[in-house]
Formats: sequence, structure tokens, C-alpha cells
Amino acid sequence: MDHHSIQPDNLPTPTSRQPLPIRGADISSLKKSEDMGGIYYDESGTPKDALTILREHGLNYARLRVWVNSPDGYHGKSQILEMAKRFKEHEIKLLVDFHYSDSWADPGKQYKPAAWKALDFEGLKQAVYAHTFEICSALREQGTLPAIVQIGNEIENGMLWPDGHTEFGFEGLAALLKAGIRAVRDIAPDVRVMLHLSQGGKNDLFRWWFDGVLAQGVEFDLIGVSYYPYWHGPLADLQHNLNDLALRYQKDVIVVETAYPFTLENGDDTENVVSADFENAYPPTPAGQKQMLADVIEVIRGVPNGRGLGFFWWDAVWTTVPGNGWDPADPSTGNNWENQALFDYHARPLPAMQLFKE
Repeated sequence: MDHHSIQPDNLPTPTSRQPLPIRGADISSLKKSEDMGGIYYDESGTPKDALTILREHGLNYARLRVWVNSPDGYHGKSQILEMAKRFKEHEIKLLVDFHYSDSWADPGKQYKPAAWKALDFEGLKQAVYAHTFEICSALREQGTLPAIVQIGNEIENGMLWPDGHTEFGFEGLAALLKAGIRAVRDIAPDVRVMLHLSQGGKNDLFRWWFDGVLAQGVEFDLIGVSYYPYWHGPLADLQHNLNDLALRYQKDVIVVETAYPFTLENGDDTENVVSADFENAYPPTPAGQKQMLADVIEVIRGVPNGRGLGFFWWDAVWTTVPGNGWDPADPSTGNNWENQALFDYHARPLPAMQLFKE
């Protein structure tokens, strides 16, 4: 057991029992899951639209990633437009997560889309602007503007390597960020722009990075944080970081990615991201998963001046469905995340989903 994590008896005293303003989930896998035959059920075993189930449990935001030219044809403009219409019908607000890549972008990989590889830096900035503008414009035209747009995904090491890599300083990255932000502002000035880093417990990293982009004149609205307990340290570190960010930068903060396993058993033949026993304050059980989220919610409630807006569970609906695996270039791959979804191996809601109403 990791006894360094904040336990329920020493969590911050909540200032209000009103639900957090944002109770969200990344559900980027849903469209493909449904197309491949994925079915979701409520607690009684009745088949239902996953969005209906999530909304009935209190979810009010959904996050979707956008890739430029994904090998599987998903995560592009047509899917986000379709899903945005469904969100509107369910009164769910949209967060658009631009990866500026053809596949997964995270701290270890920020690869240019194939179509952008030959561009010079000016061309790259124009491509970022045009791609961001195209998606946001299409959403506006069908009456489904996002509430939040995220420019880049987990970009502490920059994006669109090597041009936007932070090892070369912040000038290149800042220019690319400004291009994306300008596109959002040109479409809808009121949409809130988020910048998102991983490693939510590392306050020194966040200070270095946000000091760096602010010194370059990058203007944004929200700070997004990934926090996975098995990677990013104890909850006390997350609390310290969120509190400091809110006060230092006078920005609202969101834990825009979090998750935890409800089991270490595998639902398919692909090894999961978290598959072996590991030391943490929470057991890998449905109750442990729920307690982890409950404690993260209390940390967010404790952020000064009400600047802790909420959370997004990643990827809440990624159940085991043949064809909907982790590698978009290989349809035979399985899911490496199904034991961290908010639906169990019978595709029914797990107890953690009840906390979206809190």
C-alpha cells in the first residue's frame, strides 16, 4: 500500500456539496465501438445508448479526440460532427481534443501528420490553423459549438516534433499554439481554450512549462491536467499542483484525464496498460475505482476560489469489442484499457459512475 496518498480522513474540507461544474468523460472510442457491434446496458441489463446511461448518472461533458488522417478512418471530422449532434440531444457539452497527429499523441510521441511532414515552419503553422478552423467551423455551422477546445494533448514535451519540441525552447511551440488558438478565436471567441499537460503531480514541471509559454505571449483560458495514480504520484501532489496553478496563474483547472482499474483480470487477449499488481492506496476493484474518483473529486473541490472545475474519466466506454483495439492501423489488436472503463465486462455501469451526480 502507498500510504503517501491522501486518504479520506485528511482530504480538504469541501466548501460546497453542489456538483462540480464539469463531470465529464472522454468517450472517443464510442462511435467505433458501436459500429463494431458494441452494446451497453444499464444496471438492470437493459440495452441503452451509452450516452443515455452516462447522462442519467450525471455526466454533463464529453471529450472527443481529433486526429488529422487516422489509419482507421475514425476520430476525424465526420465522427465528431455526428457525435456532437448526439451530445446536443442529450444536453452534454463538448470538449474537442486536438492531437495534431494521425494517431496517439502524448509526452512520449508527438508525431506530425503524414500530410504535414514536408511543410516548412510557416506551412506548419498554417496547417495547424486550417485544421483547427475546419473542425471548429463545421461544428459551428451545424449548431454544435464546443464549450472547450484543447490545443494539443499532453504537450509538456511540445507537439509536432521536432519543430514544436520544448527541448528547443518555447518559441516554436508557442507559435504553433498561437496558430491553433487564433483559429478557435476566429470561429467563436467565447469558446474556452485549454492547454493540457500530463504528470499532474509534478508542480515544478507545470511551473516551468506555463511560465515558458506565457513568456511567449500565449493566451489561453484553462489548465488541463492528467492524473493517473499509478503513474503520477500521491493525491497530495495533485492537490498541491492544482492549488498552486490556480493561484499562480489565476486560471481555472480541470483534471481532464483520470482513470483507475476495477479489476486486474483481462477482458481480451491484449495485455492491459495496468495489468499486474501494483502498490497504490486503492485496490483494483469496483469499490477501489470508485474511492479513487471520490478522492480526486474532493481534491478538485479543495482548489482555492472555486477554480477546480471538474474532471474527465478516460476512456469511460472503451469496452472489449473486436475491431475496436488500441492500434488504429491494425484492426486485429485488442483493447488495453477495458479494465479501466466505467462499464464492467458485461458492459454494465460500475459504481464509480454514480459519482457524476456528486
